[in-house]
Amino acid sequence: MKKIFTLSIIFNLIFTMGLLNGQGFSKVGTSAAQFLKIPVGARAISMGSSFASIADDATSMYWNPSGIANVNSFEIYASHSQWIAEIDHNYFGLVVPIDEQSSVGINAITLSSGDIERTTISNPRGTGTFFDATDISVGVSYARYLIEDISVGLNVKYVNQRIWNTSAETFAVDFGILLHTGYYGMTLGLSFQNFGPEMQMSGSDLIRTFDQDLESVSNPLVETELQTEKYSLPVSYRASIAMPLVGINAPFQIPNSDIVLAVDAIHLNENFENYSAGLEYGFHNTFFVRSGYRLNTDEEGLTFGAGLNLSAFNYSAKFDYAYSEFGLFDAVHTFSVGLKL
Repeated sequence: MKKIFTLSIIFNLIFTMGLLNGQGFSKVGTSAAQFLKIPVGARAISMGSSFASIADDATSMYWNPSGIANVNSFEIYASHSQWIAEIDHNYFGLVVPIDEQSSVGINAITLSSGDIERTTISNPRGTGTFFDATDISVGVSYARYLIEDISVGLNVKYVNQRIWNTSAETFAVDFGILLHTGYYGMTLGLSFQNFGPEMQMSGSDLIRTFDQDLESVSNPLVETELQTEKYSLPVSYRASIAMPLVGINAPFQIPNSDIVLAVDAIHLNENFENYSAGLEYGFHNTFFVRSGYRLNTDEEGLTFGAGLNLSAFNYSAKFDYAYSEFGLFDAVHTFSVGLKL
């Protein structure tokens, strides 16, 4: 019965991945909070963002919340990317196991433009005053194993976007499922990201004075507030499969070596589907080399990176780096550090 149930999950996953080809046109730029689409964690990024079925560290709260059920000790994680146009992108995660079957975590994402000089029609070279734009997401996650091989997880997050004195905010949820098939260590993952109400900008920068009667010289000016459009969040559905090719549970064994292949397919509510594949080679579970590729995107493509895991007594630390090709733009470099206590 267990095998039948597992196979039904596999076939449903394959069917879902097939449905990802159904969208015929792009609606890019029609959703808010675009920073929620920027990948996190150097390990995942260097594998082409193919991580929803691996999901075994604190970045799982972004990729597939059910993955934190696999974190069996206190873990703290931080990641930094120098994004396009010198924009800073950061991720922070903390996971605490409750028992052998469940874990909780908190996570945060920030995107910051830094100071931008204000320009006007009369001062196109700058006014000497500055503003900035900042995006923030703060979430709380919970995951547990329903049965031995299936974990589920939920991430509830607050999302805020601000530019100068104008901002928008909302709440959103992510949901994930992770299945350990028992077939040579193969895992399947499904995640559903950024479900929540629309966002609408408001603030003092939208306040204007208005003359209700242009023909009168005595009527007072009144304050009015411009109303912006509402925009949905960048909802996505991600189907993923990971398979060890070399290792303890893999079809092949090479001393002190592990190789994992992962493939993701992503459906977006505002753009064409895209796909990614990644490989990770590990030597003695200490040194790692990774590479991946993203397909059907405008500028993204090749990724690669490396990692180092160090352990002493009951503590461990990992350091990861990722390089992401970005077409016409400068490449993106990501650095991550994680500690397990």
